[in-house]
Amino acid sequence: MRIFPVVILFLLLSVSSATAQKTETWEDMFQELMDDQDLDEEALDEAYERMAQLARSPIDLNSATREDLEQLPFLTAMQVEDLLEYCHRYGPVRSLRELKMIRSLDQMQLELLSFFLFVADDDVVDDDSQRRDSLSYRRNGNGNHAWKRDAPNSELTLNGRIPFYDRHGDNQGYLGYKYRHSLRYDLSVGDKLKAGLIGAQDAGEPFFANKNRWGYDSYSYYVQLSKMGIVDKAIVGKFKVSAGMGLVLGNSLVMDKLTSLQSLGRQPTTLRPHSSRSQTDYFRGAAATVNLMRKSATTASSPLTLTAFVSHRPMDATLAADGTATTLNTNGYHRTEAEMERKDNTHLTAWGGRVAYSNNGWKAGINGVMTHLDRELRPSQTQLFRRHYPAGTDFANVSADYSYTQSRLYVGGETAINRKGAVATVNSVGWQPRTDFSVMALYRFYSYRYNGLYSHSFGDNASAQNESGVFLGAKWNPVRNMQVWTYADYAYFPWARYLVSQSSRAYDFFLQTEYRFGRKWRLLARGRARLRQRDNEGKTALTENNEYRGRLALTYAANREWNMRTQVDATRAFYLKATHGWMASQQLTWQGQTWMACATAAYFDTDDYASRIYLYERLMAYDFYFPSYFGQGIHLALMARKDISQHLRVALRLAYTNYFDRATIGTGLQQIDHSHTTDLDLQLRWRF
Repeated sequence: MRIFPVVILFLLLSVSSATAQKTETWEDMFQELMDDQDLDEEALDEAYERMAQLARSPIDLNSATREDLEQLPFLTAMQVEDLLEYCHRYGPVRSLRELKMIRSLDQMQLELLSFFLFVADDDVVDDDSQRRDSLSYRRNGNGNHAWKRDAPNSELTLNGRIPFYDRHGDNQGYLGYKYRHSLRYDLSVGDKLKAGLIGAQDAGEPFFANKNRWGYDSYSYYVQLSKMGIVDKAIVGKFKVSAGMGLVLGNSLVMDKLTSLQSLGRQPTTLRPHSSRSQTDYFRGAAATVNLMRKSATTASSPLTLTAFVSHRPMDATLAADGTATTLNTNGYHRTEAEMERKDNTHLTAWGGRVAYSNNGWKAGINGVMTHLDRELRPSQTQLFRRHYPAGTDFANVSADYSYTQSRLYVGGETAINRKGAVATVNSVGWQPRTDFSVMALYRFYSYRYNGLYSHSFGDNASAQNESGVFLGAKWNPVRNMQVWTYADYAYFPWARYLVSQSSRAYDFFLQTEYRFGRKWRLLARGRARLRQRDNEGKTALTENNEYRGRLALTYAANREWNMRTQVDATRAFYLKATHGWMASQQLTWQGQTWMACATAAYFDTDDYASRIYLYERLMAYDFYFPSYFGQGIHLALMARKDISQHLRVALRLAYTNYFDRATIGTGLQQIDHSHTTDLDLQLRWRF
């Protein structure tokens, strides 16, 4: 009987009407390219923030450089070249509709590009409320939009979350109150100047108290200047740098397997502000990219560039009795006395950069970073898997990367070495023999002795260490309106890992098919099998640790106002015993001229955490995550947004989760003495 109200709600949410266009946002499409199992919460936040930053400041297609277009992670190197060639040969482009002439772009990429590119006099801008909302505009006497690209534009965003329940730590243990809130201010003046300030507070952290005497627990801030003579970009404040394939500098890269397949292994070199609430993987100081040669007329880019940076930032650390640091803490929580004692216990000073040369499809670069800690890092090595963690006070990593793009072929890679002489290398090749078929192969070898404080690259591990493997993937359009994605990945880990006390291996198989029925219906089917190994109960041998996941999703875009998504997920996990789980979810979105509302309902039933289910849910601006659910229960949410005026927007989200199989939720200080939770999120955005 518990499932009966959910079935009724699903049926009510399935009612829709009318004709014409769809209401999907870039977040809805992008989440299908992100793999929720490969990326942790910080990586997902990083991926979303990177895309949100591009959506806030769309690229003028007619003045775009190669570096501008390479920021879009869903484009291959060949598609970037195709876009540049089209603009050079047939420009200026008058409408984004012209991009349909580029045969290498599929339908999803064309739709995504409409959120991140613009043409000043494009006559279809009114068809896209999100892109219109991303830019400052005015109406002339004919009712057309004229873009004010060089006018100052400011946006202030306030967020707050009110939980209608108490955790144990809220009554005794946490230093602050139970409310989460944040502040965000963004300023842009055309393409030349951008600045931002972000303050963030997690629930339980003190505000204007303890070590947070300046208010928020963490701040991010930056000023960015672009295209100022020979200075292509300069940033003062907090920033991120990625280069090559991320073996040396990868704190701005998100390299899960699906997005890597979409881009055929291409990874952009980026210098960008750190404009998210995340407290990990950033630099604080100054950085700049300088053009050392005159720009090419075809690509609007300099063949020879230099990127240099210097950084000095605090870091949370757990200290031993002798004052050394045993662990660098990256979760960013400062809710208890113990967590607050770790805050800013050490400082990292880093400097480095990249020199890159490109010509006729070839690109090569040399990357380096050196880091000094003011406390010695001395991690515990009592557990075998910690034996090769970074240790000491000084670290250095150097690498060389290369890539070659011509016609339908892309080849690229990077080889790095650290201060101890350990090597890491990753190389990929992408081939697109036809517009409807592409294939990618990638090989990586990361020595178990290789480590880098800013290394993030492709692999089954979170860091580029202790792994070798081969990845094969393909993307195919067998018939009109149909796409097939598939990959197979093999990984070998020569050294011990967490919960694995000896060398081990892993297999990963993935298949996804999407079919579009005209302009309204879209059906997606996905399956994945991950076959890994883990210590048995006695830690005397390895045993299977397998996971199988499937998804079936049907999207119906009735018209410009209504959009509906029905989804069923299933999972099977096996470690010592088999566990199962499933979830049925329904999402309905209505988009008006000044209103938007989205309702979500889900019923889940899993045996345990190993068989948990992930669910994407539309949130408010600057929020994006894949929460997981396990046990038995329902999740209901309603998100609504109202434009009070052209400058003021208010949004709220009410979420309710009820577990049928437990009387309490969580453990320790996070324990809630109820079987259900209700949260209210509020957001105020003011543009001026």
